[in-house]
Amino acid sequence: MSVSMPALGAPTAARTLTTPTLRSTLAGSTLDAGLDDLAALLDGEVVRPSDPDWDAARAAWQLGVDQRPVAVVLARSEADVARTLRLAARMDLRVAPQGTGHGAVALGDLEGAILLRTAALSYVVIDPEQRTATVGAGATWGDVLDASAPHGLAGLSGSSRTVGVVGYCLGGGLGWLGRLHGLGAGSILSARVALPGGAVVVASPAEHADLWWALRGGGGTGVVTELTVRLYDVPRLTAGSLWWPRERAAEVLKAWARMLPSLPREITSTARVLRFPDLEELPAAIRGGTFVLVQAAVVGSAELADRLLAPLRTLDPIIDDVAPSGLEVLGRLAMDPPDPSAGIVEGAVLSSLDDDAVDAWLEAIDGPQCAGVVAADLRHLGGALAVGEGRDAALTGLDGVVAAVAIAPVTPVATLEQTAAMVDAALAALGPWVSDQQYANFVERPVEERTLVGVAVDRLDTVRMTYDPDGTILRRHGAGR
Repeated sequence: MSVSMPALGAPTAARTLTTPTLRSTLAGSTLDAGLDDLAALLDGEVVRPSDPDWDAARAAWQLGVDQRPVAVVLARSEADVARTLRLAARMDLRVAPQGTGHGAVALGDLEGAILLRTAALSYVVIDPEQRTATVGAGATWGDVLDASAPHGLAGLSGSSRTVGVVGYCLGGGLGWLGRLHGLGAGSILSARVALPGGAVVVASPAEHADLWWALRGGGGTGVVTELTVRLYDVPRLTAGSLWWPRERAAEVLKAWARMLPSLPREITSTARVLRFPDLEELPAAIRGGTFVLVQAAVVGSAELADRLLAPLRTLDPIIDDVAPSGLEVLGRLAMDPPDPSAGIVEGAVLSSLDDDAVDAWLEAIDGPQCAGVVAADLRHLGGALAVGEGRDAALTGLDGVVAAVAIAPVTPVATLEQTAAMVDAALAALGPWVSDQQYANFVERPVEERTLVGVAVDRLDTVRMTYDPDGTILRRHGAGR
């Protein structure tokens, strides 16, 4: 068994926010007294609006979100989580758990809530014989990959190393091994969950099975302090990107779309239009340019990858770096930015993808209404990601063939609201092809939960009434109380 224990520390922010006025239904002195009591018990610390590190403590990964809780708890242990929940119950406060803060927009308003930061609970324990990873609530997929790759094992991580394992899995989990092994939520074997009032329970198929079911793609309830997830053998991996100039986009995307129905589960791919900024740190060949890419991860040999990608190679890519790879490539293939930023990421699940859909997508992202969209992705679904492929889970799969994702950063000339409008315009062009289902991790702004999990929402409501009847714990796409 191997162990990776990253250094403990409070989250940092890339900007300074304006200190807000304290908002609470409690009188300030009463709240302060309660927070004093909590601070005396914690292994971590309580940060309040008057503290000099307030802005850093409350900043999410999504820097465009102005989080305004009544206080921030920087937890350093499971006991800290339980202590915070006990205080919240005593003082009639809500609790908003947050690891990295990637999904902060969908968390909603934090008025009357304690922001419970779990980033310091970032331990990772790999059991190579059982093929499992046991991770703290603050662990990221980069932490897991670094610890598991030496054993030839990988989790069902997404495209970014910086995304937290817990939030990713609770929202579903769509990654490079997904068409072969399914959603990340389906890999949850057990969890330790702190409940309102401070009790900690284990959720697994053998105990609190209803809570375990809810955690697997349904957002769950309670505060997850630890997850144990299944890892997968990846004896051979072939991965990389094919690049073309932007003017080849229609030809490339249509060829890629025609390939999808015949591709085996061993390949997961994404077709992207990327606009690169004019920054000196970028290679001259791509600086300030726009390209169309197909990125692929094939669980298998280079020969298999060659056969599967042959139709695209006949289109003469200007760059082709698809090759046998180590597992570490899974964390950098998508070229996701490593640092916090301000922007909007929104997505939609498409029930079909034909030539007309490709034309509508490209026409939209070329228009002035989408000028700030820097990444327009089409991510292949199906295989083990299909609805019903998963078992004993609130989310068993995604009802579509492709997930479309539009990404736009906030800039000095584009506000958060203008950026959101650009992303909305891109996705609106795909309206005729959009499925009734949405995918939680690609929907940042709060939506009706039924669109995320379908009929499972009724059972989720029952589970939450059992474990959190007062709606004390806030969750993404759920208002709590």
